[in-house]
Amino acid sequence: MSFKKTITTTIALGLLTASFLSTNVVSATTSSEAQEAITANKNTTNDLLKQIESANTEVIGLDQKISTNSAKIADQEAAITKANNQIASLSGQITDAQKEVSKRTVVLKKQLVTLQEKSGDAVSGNVYVDFLLNSNDLSDLVSRTFTINKLNQASKEALNDVNSAKTKLSSLKAEQENTKANLVATKADLEKQKTSLESLKSEADQKQAALSQKINENKDQLTALQAAFDKASTEEADAAAKKAAEAANNAKKDTPKLTSVDNPSDKKGTSVFGGSGMVAGNSAGNSYAWGQCTWYVKSVAPWAGNNWGNGAQWGASAAAAGFRVDHTPAAGAIVSFAGGQMVGSWAADGTYGHVAYVQSYDAAAGTITITQGGMGFSNPAGPNTQTISNAGAFTYIHN
Repeated sequence: MSFKKTITTTIALGLLTASFLSTNVVSATTSSEAQEAITANKNTTNDLLKQIESANTEVIGLDQKISTNSAKIADQEAAITKANNQIASLSGQITDAQKEVSKRTVVLKKQLVTLQEKSGDAVSGNVYVDFLLNSNDLSDLVSRTFTINKLNQASKEALNDVNSAKTKLSSLKAEQENTKANLVATKADLEKQKTSLESLKSEADQKQAALSQKINENKDQLTALQAAFDKASTEEADAAAKKAAEAANNAKKDTPKLTSVDNPSDKKGTSVFGGSGMVAGNSAGNSYAWGQCTWYVKSVAPWAGNNWGNGAQWGASAAAAGFRVDHTPAAGAIVSFAGGQMVGSWAADGTYGHVAYVQSYDAAAGTITITQGGMGFSNPAGPNTQTISNAGAFTYIHN
């Protein structure tokens, strides 16, 4: 009973834990809040998985005990059947022995009666006495006396043997009946244990099912949180891009000598790289506003033009400057994203687009790993590393 109480308490606590976790629903309005909620959800799922593993171990253990218990019950049933067969056999032998005792008793009685009967030529009227009196001499008398005693002793011993066998068989039968009673009692106890184990297994199965349901609910919640994270990230990226654009415009007003990032048509200070035939903008220095994606890419790819405009305009500006522009990913290339185009889990600004530097390309996976800058990142000046899929969907500028 203590074992059952322990298991039942464990199952109850597990179900209470699952119920508590099911009430811990979170919402998020910012990407950081969403990320925290996603982490909490994953931690909760991991806890549930550990509980399922524990419940599964309980079920396996109970199954093993039920199996062992059933085997013991089968052994007890076989032993009871054997005891019944032995009891039946002994009962038959006792009956036969009883018949033999009765038969021999009758024979002995007849012998005694016969010996007491008078014969026609009897001297004394007693067969035994006449048998002795008819002895020829003393030696014959002694021999006849010995014979009579031997016959009496043999009959007595035969009767005693039958009674002894009957007594022994009765004792064996009583012993077998006692053994059978013990076997029946043991079987009843094992069947009671089996019922208890099956009840515990049913409770453990229910706990396991409840935990599995909670994991499925957590998966649905995780999907919703991921969508909230993507939405919040996109909104924050849009807000950061707008803020950056406003800062760029203010910088343009405050520092009129800086070339505007919104004017890709300004060709002042263009130069030609020797032998390449590719005409670039002013490659000396970096005229883009600090903290913009264009500023970062120009800083890591100084061969890019200074007046190629916003990120979405770089492909057209580079092609006009004579650079090879296509949709072929390559390490060392510049990747340009159109306005609103997805950059992994977030979207480029709908007006300005985005630009980044390709660090590596995984052709088998169809992914590129990029570094980038921008006001929407924790490090506006970069590098901010990201790996994105669907690499062939973007515009690449090759040096």
